[in-house]
Amino acid sequence: MKSFSLKNLLRTGMHYAESPLEKRRIALFNYLILFCVAICCVLGAITFAFDLTIQPTLGFIAALLLSISLFLNRKGKILFSKGYFLFSGVFLISIAALVFSEQKLFVDTENMLFAAMAISMFLVDGVGKHVIYWLIFGVFISLKAYLLDLQGIEFDTAYWMTLINNLVVASILYLFLFVFRSILIKAFNRSDQHEQTLRSLLDNAPILMALVDREGKFILVNQNYADRFGYKRRDLIGRSRRDVLTENIFRKHEPMFQEAISTKKQIAFLEETTLPDGSVISANGKYEPIINGDGELESVAICVDDVSELVKAHKALQVANETKDKLFSIIAHDIKSPLNLFHSILQLNHDDVISKEQFLEYQESLKQRLSSLTDTVDELLEWARMQLGGISAYPAKVNVNNVVKENAELFHTLIVRKNIDFKIDTPSEMEAWIDENHFKVAIRNLIHNAIKFTNGGGYVQVVGDQNETETIVSIEDSGIGMSAEQIQSIIKKEIQKSKVGTNQEMGAGLGLSLSLGLLEKNNCNISVISEPDKGTKIQIKIPKSAKE
Repeated sequence: MKSFSLKNLLRTGMHYAESPLEKRRIALFNYLILFCVAICCVLGAITFAFDLTIQPTLGFIAALLLSISLFLNRKGKILFSKGYFLFSGVFLISIAALVFSEQKLFVDTENMLFAAMAISMFLVDGVGKHVIYWLIFGVFISLKAYLLDLQGIEFDTAYWMTLINNLVVASILYLFLFVFRSILIKAFNRSDQHEQTLRSLLDNAPILMALVDREGKFILVNQNYADRFGYKRRDLIGRSRRDVLTENIFRKHEPMFQEAISTKKQIAFLEETTLPDGSVISANGKYEPIINGDGELESVAICVDDVSELVKAHKALQVANETKDKLFSIIAHDIKSPLNLFHSILQLNHDDVISKEQFLEYQESLKQRLSSLTDTVDELLEWARMQLGGISAYPAKVNVNNVVKENAELFHTLIVRKNIDFKIDTPSEMEAWIDENHFKVAIRNLIHNAIKFTNGGGYVQVVGDQNETETIVSIEDSGIGMSAEQIQSIIKKEIQKSKVGTNQEMGAGLGLSLSLGLLEKNNCNISVISEPDKGTKIQIKIPKSAKE
């Protein structure tokens, strides 16, 4: 239930209106009712002060009868209420005029009927307003003629001129009210059209917009603002920001609002905000003081734009720039450095600075460097294709045991050199639904990483298992492990900083990012468990068969 207040009283019955114009007329009608009730009470008090007996009672009864129109408006009987108000007013004025005349007090009380005539022009529509206007004037003329007769004025020139003068006044008033009413309605309709256009623009704006006064009470809001804060627009108007905003938002923004008022300057902000509807947005907004022609602050406009997508794009751009820098680092260090080494040794051999025997001594080292360089270039090309969306998965039944053994054999020399206890425990018939080439690249990189970062004498094991829907492959080592930050970076498939292995093995930092990207294209789930100096376990869950 709405609390009792003058504002609510003046809005009585407005929700029954079918148009903005009708709403304004109902509001005007409510003003008139309250004003007339107040006038009746004042007149009652004044006549009581003059020691009159009947008039004070009549004044207070009139106030009570006229106030019934408010009750009728509240019930939605607007048309009946208007008729009742006009009839009661005309009747009460006529009674008052007759009472005064019976007391030989000719105080022109009947002239109040001109006010009733004017009111009828604004309350009634169509032909009715003309008919009622002149009916009330007919009552006035009849009453005037009767009172002139009581005053003993004969049907002479003064008598007729009095009636004619009143007719002229009524005609001029009628013409003025008719023209004024037409102009007023046209002006209101144009204003309403402009307001509707402005409101449509505001409501279609993708940002949150509001206008508040110096006390922080809402004057205007767009639909987006009302929706985000969980209110109907009409319920926000007149309410304080403190009542609408969450405690956290109000506490954070009240100093900005006050600063905008005190400095009369725009205050901007960019922050992550949780709205009452639970949505989290990156809010880019401002408090814009509205200054009038005298330099005084009238209100503050609030504009908030949800730039979440822009912030995401900015973060993605930052990641892309970091990736670019890492790629340049790979090209500069992991590709250019070996090439410079090859060039230097070949040049030394060409210039006979070193002998053929010395050149042959470098041959094995050159082969290892060349193999590493080839792997780096292959990984770089594969990674670039994946980033450009040029890699598609073509899954099929793949024997996991065969792929693991085939790729582990590639690192046999490195395993022996580092004296690593390498074990494979995968059932010979175990299969998975995955692109075979993608699976080979991923397994090769993951096994190589495990060997590369495991100290001599450590262990690396590949274990396979199955359940009803998945084939599970785990690569576990006793190597140097990783921090939580490194794990998060790997899960995000970021390029890792180039890092040598425990036996100075080279690498570009692309292997893990490439492997995880390929596995995800095959609907695999990857988990990484690791701690510094406590080894690493990477588990891959692969679909056992094609999804139906």
